[in-house]
Amino acid sequence: MVYPVFEYSLIVYLCFDFLATMLAQKRGELSAWFWNLSKIMFPICVLLCSQFRMIFVCIAYEKVKQHTAGFLGLQIALILVAVQNSLFIWESGITYEQIGPDVKHTRRAILAYLIGDLIISSFKICATIYVVIHGVGAPWTLAKPAILNGKCVGQVVDLIWMFFNAIIPLCISYFRSKNEVPIVFNITQRGVYIGDVDQAVGENAPLVGTDGQTGTNYQQVA
Repeated sequence: MVYPVFEYSLIVYLCFDFLATMLAQKRGELSAWFWNLSKIMFPICVLLCSQFRMIFVCIAYEKVKQHTAGFLGLQIALILVAVQNSLFIWESGITYEQIGPDVKHTRRAILAYLIGDLIISSFKICATIYVVIHGVGAPWTLAKPAILNGKCVGQVVDLIWMFFNAIIPLCISYFRSKNEVPIVFNITQRGVYIGDVDQAVGENAPLVGTDGQTGTNYQQVA
């Protein structure tokens, strides 16, 4: 029951994040190569996140390969999102004073998170690809070295991966929301009523557009 909320929220985030990237590009804050990269990554991420639904369609104990493939797509999408967000902060030259007085400190923090995420995600994705190909867990994920106190290697990888892809992103998103200018949406209408406002109500109320023309091609407001 929790996964659909995460799935839908992530897709909505992808749309708004792409919108924020587009606005930054129009302001001249991003280079052309990053904007082109964002236009390529956006539909890929949306597709992968939408196909995450395979984990509900293909039951794990019936079709483990297909079930795991849906989760593999989500993992790839999360990596792409982390890379895209990190590059966005890097390219736009954003500086967070809480991290350091100049852009170098912010970029060091970005690199630290991104490198850590890529390392743990490489282990996680390799293990997931093995399941998609063979239908069973990779032998190294099932090993129980003494240093882990009875836990499987795969369990530890999962915990670290969740920390980098669930806990830290929530903290980062909250931090950025408090330190960046939010997007403002203005909802408006081309047509306006003419004449007596009290009488010009209903389907027959005349409308006038921004070009001064009256007619029925403009949306009416009850």
